[in-house]
Amino acid sequence: MVWIPRASVAISLIRALVLATLCVSTATAADASNARESGHDDKQAMASADSIVVYAAGSLREAMQALQSAYSAERAATRSPAGEIPARGQPSPGIRYLFGPSGKLRERIEAGDEVQLFASAAPEHTERLLANGKLRSSNAFASNSLCVIARPGLTLSEDNIVATLLDANLKLGTSTPGADPSGDYTWAMFRKIEITHPGAFARLDSRALKLVGAEINASDTKPPYAELLVSRRADIFVTYCTNAQAAQRAVPAISFVRVPAAYDIATSYTIGITPGASSAAREFLRFVLSQRAQKVLTELGFSPPPQRCDHVEPMLKAAHAAWSGPAAALVAGAGASDSSIPAPSIRIATRHSLTLLPAGALRFRHRAQAAVAGTYGGALQFVAADSGRMEVFADRRAWIDVVRVANQESLASVRGERWLGCAGVGKNIGFLLRAGERYELRLSEFESAQAAVLLMPMAEPVPGRPAQ
Repeated sequence: MVWIPRASVAISLIRALVLATLCVSTATAADASNARESGHDDKQAMASADSIVVYAAGSLREAMQALQSAYSAERAATRSPAGEIPARGQPSPGIRYLFGPSGKLRERIEAGDEVQLFASAAPEHTERLLANGKLRSSNAFASNSLCVIARPGLTLSEDNIVATLLDANLKLGTSTPGADPSGDYTWAMFRKIEITHPGAFARLDSRALKLVGAEINASDTKPPYAELLVSRRADIFVTYCTNAQAAQRAVPAISFVRVPAAYDIATSYTIGITPGASSAAREFLRFVLSQRAQKVLTELGFSPPPQRCDHVEPMLKAAHAAWSGPAAALVAGAGASDSSIPAPSIRIATRHSLTLLPAGALRFRHRAQAAVAGTYGGALQFVAADSGRMEVFADRRAWIDVVRVANQESLASVRGERWLGCAGVGKNIGFLLRAGERYELRLSEFESAQAAVLLMPMAEPVPGRPAQ
């Protein structure tokens, strides 16, 4: 046995501790230096790897946060992929936002900013990023209208809106065209006014004070419109109606009117996902494009998106044509433990308008569904004509299973990497089938007894991990 003095032990421990501290400090400094050299600040370098980075138009600040809350609540009430409800629900991924003018955000993404989702107030920005490969999708999810808001003490009406805009005694505030779609829409409105009031465009163009939307200011935490009006930097302001409502909630004495239909501009909000985005980002995007999200957006003053797809990928053209075509009405079955009692048959490549049954009537339900009240679903059968991938499209988020009837085997599913959110599709998911075999499509956890569903063969199988 070798005796070591206690003082020596203490000194050795201190030396080890100092050396470890120096190593950690050196590594931390090196990491921070590398982060700065690669164009990222320390906060970005320290961000959690599983968080979702979302760039969004400033007019979506309240909406995106409300959507995140609704998404978190939905996940907490939904079972895990194993079919069980966790004791505390499914945790939601962290989401980090940067709000600002859509044009400026687009420029940041083009310059190499690492982002997973981009929500723009105009399609041109997501379409441009889609064209140059920075985004892999561009789907409309909401629309808005233009309103004119006025400082306290100033009366507005649709009848005097043009005269008010042209009043040289009033300070006219706007956003910045080119950088912010709100400014672009405003100048398009000016041109419409010019048609009925010759000379109006030049007067409005020269008087407009571009008070917002020129740059991204990450420190902004609330819309500026109420403060601009109360401080008299502007007497009237042209902006989205959702911004007008928020300004009036902040200062009830503020008034606003919607721009008359003859001068209003159709707006469209689009959202896209980057090629390297995580599965968590894909799931949040699907929620944003779902019918449930529409309820949240409508409560905040947004309107549903235009249900059209300006650009459809080649492999989705047949699915888009079938989804946009006439719907066949069908009542789903409740399922049966006896496979000799078949469920109603669903036709391939035809959109169906389904009437579903309450969850309590379903005899195929998972264990977790016993704790889910007020949901609907049903069973439908079909025969696979060819081997390969079959995609199930639904108009909202739901739980979708495909079961091989012969042995009641539930097939593993693969995520749909492409979907038709622009046409009102809320979810799609794929299954690999064998030609000639009979399958049962099982739908559950719909929030309504009415649903639209399409079964569509896909020419190009897309690999992916089993998931719902």
